[in-house]
Amino acid sequence: MANDVFLILHGLGGNKPTHWQEWLVSKLTEAGKTVAYPKMPDPSSPRLDAWQKALKDELANIKSNDPAAALTVLTHSMGAISWIHFAAQFEGAEPIAERVLLVAPPYVMPSALPLDFPDSVGDFFPPPFNPEKMKAAASQTVLIASDTDDYSTFDQSSGYAAKLGIPIEKLSGAGHISPYYGYGEWPWIFDWCLRNAELPPLPNK
Repeated sequence: MANDVFLILHGLGGNKPTHWQEWLVSKLTEAGKTVAYPKMPDPSSPRLDAWQKALKDELANIKSNDPAAALTVLTHSMGAISWIHFAAQFEGAEPIAERVLLVAPPYVMPSALPLDFPDSVGDFFPPPFNPEKMKAAASQTVLIASDTDDYSTFDQSSGYAAKLGIPIEKLSGAGHISPYYGYGEWPWIFDWCLRNAELPPLPNK
């Protein structure tokens, strides 16, 4: 089996130390896995072009270091939106990733941004919907969403999934799937990364 490599994409503002992505980086590293966890440029005032360049540079670096790597991409919030933009422009002959999780992508109207979002976020929305390119970029892409997310209703998340041609899995009562809602440690996602667990995702209790 090809070597498993993991790319973790954070959301707006980066992550607090208690975030499940921070925890996952530590757990995977302790397990001897190769993990890329880039800090996106100006994370609190993101620019689409800068985030896309950083993502493409990171993917090129992973490919250069291990051309045969089985890449798993784990995104959260704006990191998921960034991946959707990347996939819509993907031109590779073979999928660049084996597995991708789009966790809690926000649904935002550029003309009515949430008060805690900078104006530059508007350039990320609406994200491009290209199911053919999405399928080409990764062998498996799954959207994970909650029915109590402040930044997207489950119906809106389901609309994303339908337009992208990918399955959606529900985490009931999980909010934005962030530390505030109990998603600091998330045992299921660690086990899934190691191929010891399957979808659907298990919530934290």
